[in-house]
Amino acid sequence: MREQSFQEIPGSLINLIYSSPFVWILILAGSSGCSGEPGVEELLELMAQNPPHTLSAEDQQIEIQSIESAGDQRWNLKFICQETPVEDWLMKQDPDEIVSQDSTEAADFEAALHKLTELRSPEKSEWELLQREIQSFRLPQIFQIVCRKGVSVKWQANAIVDQTGATPSLTISEIRLSEGIPLAGLIEKSALPKGAAVADGSPSDPIRQYVALRQRFITGVSAAASDMELRLAAERQALAGLLQNGIPLQGKLIPSQSEPQDAVLLVEKRETDDVISAVAIDVEDVLSRVVFSGKLQLPVVAESGAHARRQIHDGWQLTLKNEDFRLSKLSQKIRKDLVLFYDTTRQTFRLSDLRNATPLQLSQQYDFAEVLTSAQLEEAISAGMLYRGRESITGKPDRSVYLSLTEYDLETGLRRIVLEDSQTPFTFAVFEGKLMKNPPHHLGIAIQMAQVTTHSQPGSQRPKSGLFSRDSGNRLLLIPTAQGLRGRFAQAELTFEKISSQAKVLPAEVRWQQTLVPGSVWKGVTKWREEAAQRATLRVAESREGGKYLRITLERDDDPVQQVVYEGSILSEDAQSEGYGLVMQQFGTASVYEHEYFGVFFSRWQSEDQKVFRISPDGKTLYGLSTEGEVMLLERDSAEVKSNRQTTSESLQAWKQALTEGKVWEGTIRSVKEQQTAELKMIVKGYELEGEKVTLEFVPKVNRKARAVFEGSLDTSDKAINGYGLVLKKTLKFDGPGNVFGRWETQLQFRLDAIGKRMIGRTNDHGDTEYLDLHLVEMK
Repeated sequence: MREQSFQEIPGSLINLIYSSPFVWILILAGSSGCSGEPGVEELLELMAQNPPHTLSAEDQQIEIQSIESAGDQRWNLKFICQETPVEDWLMKQDPDEIVSQDSTEAADFEAALHKLTELRSPEKSEWELLQREIQSFRLPQIFQIVCRKGVSVKWQANAIVDQTGATPSLTISEIRLSEGIPLAGLIEKSALPKGAAVADGSPSDPIRQYVALRQRFITGVSAAASDMELRLAAERQALAGLLQNGIPLQGKLIPSQSEPQDAVLLVEKRETDDVISAVAIDVEDVLSRVVFSGKLQLPVVAESGAHARRQIHDGWQLTLKNEDFRLSKLSQKIRKDLVLFYDTTRQTFRLSDLRNATPLQLSQQYDFAEVLTSAQLEEAISAGMLYRGRESITGKPDRSVYLSLTEYDLETGLRRIVLEDSQTPFTFAVFEGKLMKNPPHHLGIAIQMAQVTTHSQPGSQRPKSGLFSRDSGNRLLLIPTAQGLRGRFAQAELTFEKISSQAKVLPAEVRWQQTLVPGSVWKGVTKWREEAAQRATLRVAESREGGKYLRITLERDDDPVQQVVYEGSILSEDAQSEGYGLVMQQFGTASVYEHEYFGVFFSRWQSEDQKVFRISPDGKTLYGLSTEGEVMLLERDSAEVKSNRQTTSESLQAWKQALTEGKVWEGTIRSVKEQQTAELKMIVKGYELEGEKVTLEFVPKVNRKARAVFEGSLDTSDKAINGYGLVLKKTLKFDGPGNVFGRWETQLQFRLDAIGKRMIGRTNDHGDTEYLDLHLVEMK
């Protein structure tokens, strides 16, 4: 083996026969053959006619690196060729491989693609377009310059020289550049296919353009992510401030099938994180409201259900769901969920129905004392609150009204409201219903009640409209405010202010129990028709089983002989307990000789009619009403000595003490007809068989020879024990004046006062009615 130096190839001596991409067969022309190992000259001669490749080059030189005999006149050669390209030689490249050569850029691009999926509108819009542009970018066939024009290159090859034939032949294979690049894969720049491009780093280089797009995408997505975080932080801060500070917003609501409604919106945070309550109030009608529940949230980008909300605003939102379509006419119009968000570009809040959005401005005019927080509401509508206000109906004078709020069923939350005319307390109405305290309904119309009973002043015409009309088709609507209550019933507009100095109103059942204590005394007047008012006293004799049985006595202050007993009960399980909650029936008769009235409190006739009473909200006044319209107003007499001696058992003991044999009673006897009064003495002659036999002797002071003896019995039943329960007939007559001392078959009836020191008596209606007023003579 030996090496030979580079020699120039005489191009006129050889021709090239191409048989494959890697093999050229060179046949010597005009030579008769050769023998021995070939040298550079022979090789040059073989390559001179036709070059071993189709690429244009000049200044070719070769150098045989090795030559070995393959036997039988065949030689294996390795040689190097150095030449200078006449134009650029190009090699086809895989574009993806070129792009992926920069591993850092490739990783950054993949990260940017992932981050794009987390971007929101509007930040992502530009970069989504760029991503689509990158995805649609189609790289042409890409060639890179391997050998530049005018710059010498070297390539090496293996060859076989075959001298066995008449004509020597040369077979060349594995032509590679010194960098190891196969020469057969190269083309000249002039042979570049149509549409192909050269990746040479110039502005027209597609690879450069493609990579520039990717780099712009990487940088832009990163900046957009930062902008988005700043925007989201500003949105959340604005909405959180709205919740924290209770800022009212004013703007247009977006009803589903009508014109936008001008309203004020207030949002309130609940105890649960990010859960909210909200109310929209018609600026022209404070009772026209919509209540919403919702949440402060950032819709998840990948959540399909959030797509509609993200279309209108892709950021922090307050979702608003109408929780009561029946609340008002305005509420009926808002059929779709709403979204409240903060627009950082316009720096304003906006309200959307997922199709349209309207701006909301800070409300400068609306007095949001009309809306209370949950804690304020709890206080405003707590049981026992008392309010003073007015009822206004167009075309009628205002009416002054009291309102008391009571609680009577803790399990169900049902409450009652009592409304009464401050001028005529017999005009009142009772309403019943639940208080809407649970969020978000507390921001709506918190008090919605139905009328269960109503009464008017006896002798007056029942109102045809307003609170005291009998109108079951309307509901009492009230909203607590910082000043009190505002509301509506039918055509009546209502405003109330809290009476802060007033003690809380107790439930009617409690007030009745505190009122109807055995021994308590109530004093006042009765009034019937055009007659003058008369003073009267009510005493509570007995109460059993929490008011299921009650007994009272009524007597005229100026005429104690006029006394009747009533029995009845409290309607504790009915709304009437806040109205005429005490229903009583008279037992025994009054002694009014000149009046024979039915349906009054002191009726001379015992009938089945019932008298009813109600207790004022403050528990200080009793209002009584008879079937014929006689009224009674009584107030508790705190100066009266309390006595329990009127219960059935204690009254029986009082009677025993009063009728102990030998007891002496002195007093007067008065003739109603003759208008004459005389003094007399009554002596107890006998008390036997627990009152079944009682004997009394009467002696006038002016004629001690005259005397009369009566025998009878004591009725110890509940109905009679506090009334005229001692009934006697004359057994010893005297021919004297009047009924007691005359010859008439007179019947005497006696009652004992609450102290047991006074007995009031009356004769029957035969002849001349006489009244006896006797006091116990204390023995020394």
